[in-house]
Amino acid sequence: MSANANVFNIDVFLTTIRSLLSIEHETKNKCAEGLNKAENILQQTQEELKISNGMLDVARVIEAEKLAEQLAADAKMAKALADEAAAIASGNPIAIAAASAEVAAVAPELYRATEEYNKAREHRERLEHRVELAQRCVSIAEEMVNTLRLRFNYSQAKISKDILEGNGRLQNAYNDLSTYLSRISSVALKEISDFYKWKPEEKKPVTPDVVHDRLNASSNVNNSILEYLYVTDPKFHFSVDRLCAQLKTPGNKASVEIKIKKNIVGRLCEELVIRSFSPMGERVETQGIYYLENGTYTKADMILYGLKEPLILGRGEGMAAPAGGNLGIEVKSGKKEYIFEQLTHMEKQAKGHSQCDISCTVCSRDIKDLSPEKEQLLRTRLREAGSPILGMLPKKSELDKDCIDFVKAKADKNV
Repeated sequence: MSANANVFNIDVFLTTIRSLLSIEHETKNKCAEGLNKAENILQQTQEELKISNGMLDVARVIEAEKLAEQLAADAKMAKALADEAAAIASGNPIAIAAASAEVAAVAPELYRATEEYNKAREHRERLEHRVELAQRCVSIAEEMVNTLRLRFNYSQAKISKDILEGNGRLQNAYNDLSTYLSRISSVALKEISDFYKWKPEEKKPVTPDVVHDRLNASSNVNNSILEYLYVTDPKFHFSVDRLCAQLKTPGNKASVEIKIKKNIVGRLCEELVIRSFSPMGERVETQGIYYLENGTYTKADMILYGLKEPLILGRGEGMAAPAGGNLGIEVKSGKKEYIFEQLTHMEKQAKGHSQCDISCTVCSRDIKDLSPEKEQLLRTRLREAGSPILGMLPKKSELDKDCIDFVKAKADKNV
């Protein structure tokens, strides 16, 4: 298994499964932690509301007591004023003096009782406001807890479902690739292993012959790419299975093979180019959109950033890039007629590589089947467009056969 892992590094599937399970566990813990914090806040706000209500009850009792004291003082003052009025009416100086003294004695008591009542009333009003705020906080905390519980439950269920499905796919991919690698010959395994383990030599330019050898992949390498896509790309898997189903219908063979040549072969070529060049750089970007001056746009099949070593694609100007530079690539596979018909389109696509140090159009070796005049015209026009064409991929017929054999093998396996 260790030798097999060197080819596709399939142990990464098991590592990813463990990582996803760890993420699921960590997510649940974080959700529980967040919900626990929210529930603690709710508990604190409920406790604060309880305390505030208790303080308000006490304040209301005190206010009632102070009101009673003020009313008693009011009554005493009313009586003292009535006595003073009666004394004044009697004209008795002694009675007047005594009544006035009583009014003067009650006045401070009334003032104090009134002040204390006003303070008690204001204190009660502030506590009512405090209770109102506390109740609002409780409502907000309750809403937060309910919302978090709902969202956390939904998120955890979705994450668990996605991880369960994803881990199932990863496990199936691991099992399928393990089975595939175990049944191929040692010669094929070495070819595939050599292709995937290749790295550019340090401090040495990557030369055209190296690029040619990597692009001119064997059927074993092509089949390994198709197998890898089949077990890791759900869309590709579905597309192949659909073709397998159509292939089983009598009379469909020719039409299915046309679909394979058109769709599966194109994907294989793109993936072969990506895998051939990606070890030469730090990062690959695919299908980037670039807007042109006329308002239209084009997509770049691949841009390789951060070349690890200088890259030489051929002779002449614009055929080399230094270490650290970047390379734009378009991919075309087809018979000689198709490649020539795509000239104008390839010239437009080349404009999407204007920001690259160098660019090229990689095509199948069918270009060499063109007449010398057409081949030269094609090469000249694309070189002038800034994206010289390299006919280094296997011939279209070879690629067709590899892809048709792959789909047929899948169809036979699923019978």
